[in-house]
Amino acid sequence: MKKIKKTMLLFLPVLLAVCTFCGCQKTEEEADDVVRLRWVTFGSTVPADIKEVVKAANEYSAEKIGVVVDLELQPSDMLNLIMASGEYYDIVYTCEWLNPFDKNVLRDQFYDITDLVQEETPALYEIIGDYWEAAEVNGRLYGVPTLKDMGTEMMFRLNADYFEGEKGMEIPEFMDFADIEPYLAAYKEDFPYKYPLAMDKSGIPGFTNFMERIVGTFILMPYGQEGNPKVLPVWDCEELMNRYRLLHKWYELGYIQPDASAVESTTADKTIPVRCGVAWRGYQGYSNPADWGFQVKTSIYGGPYISRSTEQGAMLAICSGCSEEHARAALKYIELLNTDRKFRDILAYGIEGKHFNYLENNTVIRTETGRSRYQPSLYPMGSVVNASVESVSEDFLADPDQWTKVYEGYEEYGIHSSAYGFVYDKTRKEDIIAALTAIYANYSTDLITGTSDPDVVIPKMREEMEKAGVGELLDDIQQQLEEYLTTP
Repeated sequence: MKKIKKTMLLFLPVLLAVCTFCGCQKTEEEADDVVRLRWVTFGSTVPADIKEVVKAANEYSAEKIGVVVDLELQPSDMLNLIMASGEYYDIVYTCEWLNPFDKNVLRDQFYDITDLVQEETPALYEIIGDYWEAAEVNGRLYGVPTLKDMGTEMMFRLNADYFEGEKGMEIPEFMDFADIEPYLAAYKEDFPYKYPLAMDKSGIPGFTNFMERIVGTFILMPYGQEGNPKVLPVWDCEELMNRYRLLHKWYELGYIQPDASAVESTTADKTIPVRCGVAWRGYQGYSNPADWGFQVKTSIYGGPYISRSTEQGAMLAICSGCSEEHARAALKYIELLNTDRKFRDILAYGIEGKHFNYLENNTVIRTETGRSRYQPSLYPMGSVVNASVESVSEDFLADPDQWTKVYEGYEEYGIHSSAYGFVYDKTRKEDIIAALTAIYANYSTDLITGTSDPDVVIPKMREEMEKAGVGELLDDIQQQLEEYLTTP
């Protein structure tokens, strides 16, 4: 994988946070040589059968590696509170957007596993491979990246029964953003009083994901720049401007509903033939006919875009206050999550025969009990790639080799960050950023829904932003970026 390798983070002060210790008690069933760990991870809800599933997982891991866990699924506010209060844990969920990894490393929250991971868990070290870079700060490793979708891919989701079945139009695996227009036009011609492109006030999911967001979605950096990468305001991003123009064109042609900028959601309207999404090749969540009442095909129009931010989408870290014994046990446990599919499937899907079953093509399907009593998100619990792929029904089977193909795609046509790992220190220009954010908010909803003409609105926004100091901000970001790139 070709990347600009950078490990020096310049954007946060180093603070020392001290973890307070709590006792770890063994149950009567545990042998003296079994290590019990506290694992705190993200979960907006707690499945009803979580205790039963964790008990089954503990029986398995105790036998395999002599390690068990007390697993806690915590919402984002509680997880952040645990970290801020200095509570002891052994393993914790961390990422770019929650319990921020880089920030916590520089606060000395996480254990330096650089040497220990190669010594204690060589299989884990080999499996993570190039993605260790996402866990590297100042040349040292402080976490284990979760192997999942490591890049961002944007796609259209089309009613295949209508476009291919009725209209005889081919839905290709890949298309450009503008290529969706003939499909919108065909539907509008047949149904002049309907709107073929799903749109609510949040705009198209992942609309700016083909750019790295440096400050909000108005100061951006194109992926894949050669030479010295530049940060740009929205009006200098030619491709983004063209997409805004297309949205406005489609709005005026009646492909987008007139009140899109005020609509909360379009999910309930199953007749809309074109939707957008952000996922990965083979993802079935967008394509289940039972959800929509028709066959769905996806066509990717952007990505995969890969950066430090996308690779830090989910990680597991070990508390810096851990004893070496617990750090070793934690790494063994994370290694098991990455190497033992049967174990991973327990935490992912529950107990075989009760919560899920294996299908003949080596995918899994949840039972009614599984869907109602144990359906956590996979990514907060470690490797997604090592879990069996889920089929949504016995009539709509997933590809068991889905992840192999996804990662081959990353290698073949992944588009990498122009300045891998750079994060702007927003504290340098907080007042300017606050003012610019407020200005952008006045225009953004109408822009991202196609309601307003970007060639009319953006010059007005630009004038306001220039008065508010956008030039000063751009100069400061560019200076910090150049310093970052030239630091050994």
